[in-house]
Amino acid sequence: MADKPDSRDIVREIEIDAPIEAVWKALTEGGEVAKWLCEEAHVTPGVGGNYRKSWGGGQWSESIIEVWEPEHRLRVKQASASSTMIQEYTLESRGETTVLRLVDSGIPDSPGWEGMYDSKSRGWTFYFYALKHYLEKHLGKSRHHIVDMRTIDCDLDEAWKRLTGPEGLAAKGSIDDLPEGSAFSTTASTGDLLEGTLLTNMPPKMLILVVESLDQAFLGVTFEGMGAQRFIYFSLATFGRDAADDAALAERWTALLDRLFPTAS
Repeated sequence: MADKPDSRDIVREIEIDAPIEAVWKALTEGGEVAKWLCEEAHVTPGVGGNYRKSWGGGQWSESIIEVWEPEHRLRVKQASASSTMIQEYTLESRGETTVLRLVDSGIPDSPGWEGMYDSKSRGWTFYFYALKHYLEKHLGKSRHHIVDMRTIDCDLDEAWKRLTGPEGLAAKGSIDDLPEGSAFSTTASTGDLLEGTLLTNMPPKMLILVVESLDQAFLGVTFEGMGAQRFIYFSLATFGRDAADDAALAERWTALLDRLFPTAS
């Protein structure tokens, strides 16, 4: 029998201006997990409990809890025929803030897993920013999530130009070449004024914005290539807003994605 390939880790650390108990709840209570990580979650607490997440479409990811140390450490394991992956979170209070560290291990170090490793590396950056945003700006509020994942008919460079150009996020203004952490101001082709802070600008793979002009919304986009196929993952999260306003927002932005990246008929 051939030896299994070596594995590699993804390590992320973030400082959050929130008490450690709030960060622990955001990691371990299903309703809280679904405000930053996924569309739906169910957590059975304690060692041996289940940690289940869904990103929609009826598909669930299930892990087993191996370590449960409230407000200190959580480790979950997901095993399959080809791999055993473990996510271990550790929390530490530093004055009024909490430092959260993740080690995502067990990803095989082989060419067939390169796409997953790349995607998960960027994905954890995205989700940690989403967690920080929720805890610091919207703790306890309901989330309305405009989320769309679809195949695209062009390469990633062209997809990036469509999204960030005048037919997408920048009918007026521009985010081209803006450094991370800088302020931005554009008007999208939806008519929405977008002003706030640019967190990640990684063409042609990932863009993350805090949109203060939409009541401190969180907007993130990643582009992925898997084999011959290309995908966009679009996420626009608002919190505590009027339901009618959110429904109209969703209609505008879904129409925008349909124009930029039409699905095959």
